[in-house]
Amino acid sequence: MSFLKAANKENALVLTTPMRTELLKDGPPAIRPNRCQILGRGAYGTVFKAIYREHAVALKIVKTGAISTLHNEAHVLNWKHKNIVRLIKLESTPEFGLLIMERPIGLCLQRVTDTLTLPLVHRVLITLDVLAALRYCHRRQLLHLDVKPSNVLVALGTKSQGHGKLGQYKRSYICKLCDFGCSIRMGESCAEPSCAKGTLRYMSPEALCAAPLSSASDIYSLGISMWQLQARRLPFYTLNCNESIAYQVVKHELRPDNYAQLEALQLGVPLNGCYCAKSWTSNAADLSYIREINPQLDVVLSRDLYKKVRRNLNFDATHGRVHKRHKQRKQPRLTEYFDDPSTIPTTCLESAYSELYKSCWLSQPELRLSAFQLQKRLELILVKCLG
Repeated sequence: MSFLKAANKENALVLTTPMRTELLKDGPPAIRPNRCQILGRGAYGTVFKAIYREHAVALKIVKTGAISTLHNEAHVLNWKHKNIVRLIKLESTPEFGLLIMERPIGLCLQRVTDTLTLPLVHRVLITLDVLAALRYCHRRQLLHLDVKPSNVLVALGTKSQGHGKLGQYKRSYICKLCDFGCSIRMGESCAEPSCAKGTLRYMSPEALCAAPLSSASDIYSLGISMWQLQARRLPFYTLNCNESIAYQVVKHELRPDNYAQLEALQLGVPLNGCYCAKSWTSNAADLSYIREINPQLDVVLSRDLYKKVRRNLNFDATHGRVHKRHKQRKQPRLTEYFDDPSTIPTTCLESAYSELYKSCWLSQPELRLSAFQLQKRLELILVKCLG
């Protein structure tokens, strides 16, 4: 059968019923050297290339200790929205969980920003895509709570004609929000420490304080991501301790663009591969304030402490070492998707873009831009860029 040949060619798992039963019992299969099955590794599991009912899919195998995230992922089961990675099937046992998702050709947004500088037009288009996904979630009373570039898949080769009346610019990619393992229903409380949500560097002050969460919490994280698309740096990249970041964000309203405040803190050197290289006891005084208002934060800090800054989630990439000649060929191909169609200098519009993300990360949730307001202002920037 043709799909079996295709599966063998790309070393994909064929998800027959016996295979799924085996995976639910024994967990991830052993991977031999030079194999390309693995698409990515996250905090809670590993993602593999797979074939399910003759369709190319991604299979996420969730670890035993993270089975609770399956309940959150199930919020979007069978949702159909062009800006959300579709969850096709979910199965679980007390030992392991399986999530079968669509697998478009593409790579995560974090990888794109690591590779090239995105023109303003594309940063706006990408933000509009993510915003469309969030608005869809919020209308269905769901909060994502882990919005960041590594949780956005850029599906390449997908034709899109823009948003609303902005269809005159045709692009060949679309962005899809993924990883709903931290999602909760609006109004749902997090009484247990394990319910602490999100990635600390993108978390809103109210999330860090265990205060009530709302759609504004996702808008805050989107604002941090907008800054990252522009700056091409990890938020708070000069600080190497998550504990101190949490304290500064809540107590002193620290934001990624406050370079003077970041320099004054003098808490470390720019990061290379990990969030924190400092002792847990080195910032005990600062942390006492945060822990008083949110005892659950210890769970987030311990979860993020040695987590890699950039998770790999590339649906067309091979696992393992990439030869230099492949990198040299891939760079021009990727830039072709993100050409700059602007008809005017964008210096003034860059300032408008900056003001937008600053309006998203205000400390008071009620003062942040709504999703609708943000969409309209982004579309205005796009119209001016395209003339």
